[in-house]
This record gives sequence, structure tokens and C-alpha cells, in this order.
Amino acid sequence: MAGSWQTLCLFAWEAERARPLGLLIDAVEFRHQFGPGVMEWRDAHIIPRYGAAGVRKFAFVMPTGFPNAGKEAVEGPAIFPTRWFVDRQEAFDWLGAP
Repeated sequence: MAGSWQTLCLFAWEAERARPLGLLIDAVEFRHQFGPGVMEWRDAHIIPRYGAAGVRKFAFVMPTGFPNAGKEAVEGPAIFPTRWFVDRQEAFDWLGAP
């Protein structure tokens, strides 16, 4: 689980440094399962850092057949929507739209 936390902290640090309006995680070939408590820890310690960095949209690109493709929601303590995609270009288009 420490690896998951370290990776999330590094991604948050990069967001704080670059201050992007949008973030994208391409999980098409993601084979890792988050351990117990990681998502709750992410909500408490990472999501607020994204918002403070100025993030206004968060996109996940998932493998074809992902059941929540197209779903958009403001999750946990986020101040921005997260949307799930199966098409990378659609994710980029959404992130770039006002």
C-alpha cells in the first residue's frame, strides 16, 4: 500500500508544481488494485491538494467496456468533477472545454 500512497503524493506534488486546470490518469493498462483504506486516505489527503493547486476537472481513461464510462460526479471532498472515459481523445476534449 505504501507504493500507492507514494505515487498519489507524487502526482499531487506535480499538480501543485504545474498548477494545471485539468488532470488525466490513463488507466487503460493499469493492473494494480488499491489496498484497503487507500481511497479514503486519497479523499482526505490528496483530493484537497488537487483543488488547492487549481484543478477544475479530473479525467480517468479506462479500458473498453468499463461500466462507468461517461459517468461524471464530484466525488468526496473534491471541488471539481471527475469523469470516466474509454476514449483518450474524448477525455482530452472534455478537459480542454470551458
